[in-house]
Order: sequence, then structure tokens, then C-alpha cells
Amino acid sequence: MAPTASNGQRVALHRYPDGQMRPSDFVVEDQPRPAPDAGHFVMRTMFVSVDPMLRLFVDRAPFGGAMPAMPLGTTIPGAAVGEIVESRHPDFAVGDLVEGRFGWQSFALSDGGGVVRVDPRLGPPENALGIAGLPGFTAYVGLEAAGGVKPGETFLVSGAAGAVGSVAGALIRARGGRAVGIAGGEDKCRYLVDRIGYAAAVDRHAPDFLERLRAALPTGANVYFDNVGGPLLASVVPLMARGGLVLISGLMAQYQGDAPGGRDNLPTVLRAVMMNGMRIQGFTQAGRSDLRPGFEAELAALVASGGIDTDLHIIDGIERLPEAMCGLFENSTTGKVLVRVTPADRQQDSAQLALVEEKQ
Repeated sequence: MAPTASNGQRVALHRYPDGQMRPSDFVVEDQPRPAPDAGHFVMRTMFVSVDPMLRLFVDRAPFGGAMPAMPLGTTIPGAAVGEIVESRHPDFAVGDLVEGRFGWQSFALSDGGGVVRVDPRLGPPENALGIAGLPGFTAYVGLEAAGGVKPGETFLVSGAAGAVGSVAGALIRARGGRAVGIAGGEDKCRYLVDRIGYAAAVDRHAPDFLERLRAALPTGANVYFDNVGGPLLASVVPLMARGGLVLISGLMAQYQGDAPGGRDNLPTVLRAVMMNGMRIQGFTQAGRSDLRPGFEAELAALVASGGIDTDLHIIDGIERLPEAMCGLFENSTTGKVLVRVTPADRQQDSAQLALVEEKQ
């Protein structure tokens, strides 16, 4: 019995953003369901990840011109999780739940490259885009780049209530470190302490922010896990411990361009680096598949013990992806932002269909 054919939608780049992104920079279009050739499968999307790093890829000159621009009309790339609904691939079967860079679309045709099966040990399928996906793995790789977590060591994390920062804090606590988070708003700070296990959290909007942060870091921070960049970095580096490490995970404050007429923060940063004998190091999770088994084992143990409890912010409807993407920079939320593409009832119908086909 073949799956019932149906059409879907995709989100494409309509025009290059001029400064701040707007939903009108994207277009939602109808999309026919593809048919797989030999060695391919069709995945029906359940959830799409909304990631701030995508802002760099839709630029007219990505990474300052280091990469060619994405052609207008291209489906927006991005991670997604879904169910295989038709397969002519020897290694993937109908009903398999998979995660990969399938893009912002209802259906994706894939040859299996870069695709991984969803690990049930790591919670529900949507976790494959959050704690068990790119954000969680980024946090894990960053801590490995820092040389691990030594018991009693203090880690300061910016953007701590976001997808990466939430996992970083949970891993630091589980490994015996002391995590101090920076977040925007008292509600987020309570979330970090009560849900994630941060030792302390400081509201970056507080008028006495630096005084509060200094009090939370009586001996300084051994590692600053920076997800934000921008002026915050210059404010924080003087509070680092001597010989500390500034670990660059993301620069969200700069993804939409530096503020016009903004202050040059580099002299302040370099002065602190020189005076305190600090290091600045960037890292990437790309090409670090060797760390994946260790990450999954550690995360599975945390999930099983209830040692990690992060928020998922789910928005319904593929047509709301542009709004959700722009909202990352305008209305920050706790945890991971996802868009649910396939309604829950259709996810259940698909699973029943796969079961019927298997019995036949």
C-alpha cells in the first residue's frame, strides 16, 4: 500500500534582508510531494528548528562575502525532524524518524547524507532539534574545547536561557562545575536557577547588572561561554579570572549587523586579555562527529535521571516560520524555538499507515 499523495509547502528566500530581518523577506509557496528514485527517501517534516545562525546564510554577502549568496527563491536550509513516508533507500525504512538538514519544507527528498535516526533514549522526537540536536551538541563540543569541566570551576554563560545555554548549564552542573548565567529578565533568571541548575543568574537588563554579576563571581569566571558577543563581551571580560578562557560559541548580537555608530569594543577586550593573561577561542561542531557517541551517552544518562529539563517553545504552522525566525531577535524566549509543520493527528495517521504497510 503506497502512502497517500498530498502536497505541502516550503519557505523560500524572497529578498535579501536589509539590516533587520522581516517576515516579508521570505515567501511561503505550495510544494508538490517529491517521488524518490532508487537510493532516496521522502521525509514528511514534523518539526523545523529555528536557529539564529541562519540569519548569516540569508545575507546578500554571507560572512562578509566569504561565502556566495544564496540564490533568491531557494528553500531556506535548516535542521528538521520527521518521518519517512516513502523509501527506495536500503538503509532507511518507512516509519523511521530521522533528523537532518532537510530545510524549511513539508516534504524533503534525501539520499541519506548527513541524516541520523532519532534516538528514543533522548526523549521525544522534537528533542532531536534541541537538547539532542545542534544546540545540545554545540554546548557539548564547546565544553570539550574548553578542556572539560573541572570540579568547582566557574563557567559564565551568556544567552544562558537559550537553546545552547540551557544545555551548557545542565552539563556544567552535572560535571561538578559552577554555572553562572546571564539572561534578559527575572523570569528567565528564575528558569535558569530553578529548572536548569545554574548556581546563579543575573538579569542583563538590571540597572546594577555589573554589580550583581561581580557579586555572583567572587573569584572571577574561569571560562566565559559566550553566545552573544557585542558590547556584553566587553563588559564581562574584566570580570574574568586570571588565565581564563573566553569561548566564542555564537555572536547573536552581531548577526544582523553592528549597530550604526556603535562603539568599538575591541580595545576594551584586548586590554583585559593582556592584563589578565586570558585566551579567546572559537569552536565549531562541524566535523566533530567523533564526539557524538560520548555526547549521546552523557545526555541519555541525564534524561533518564531527570537531570536536564529545558523548555521547548513550539509554534504551529509552516507559514509562521518567517515570523518565528524574526522573533528570535525581537522577542527572546527560553529554551529552543521550533515550528510544528505536521499536526499531531497527521503524525499519528502516518505512524498507523507505516504499521499497516509493515504488516502487508
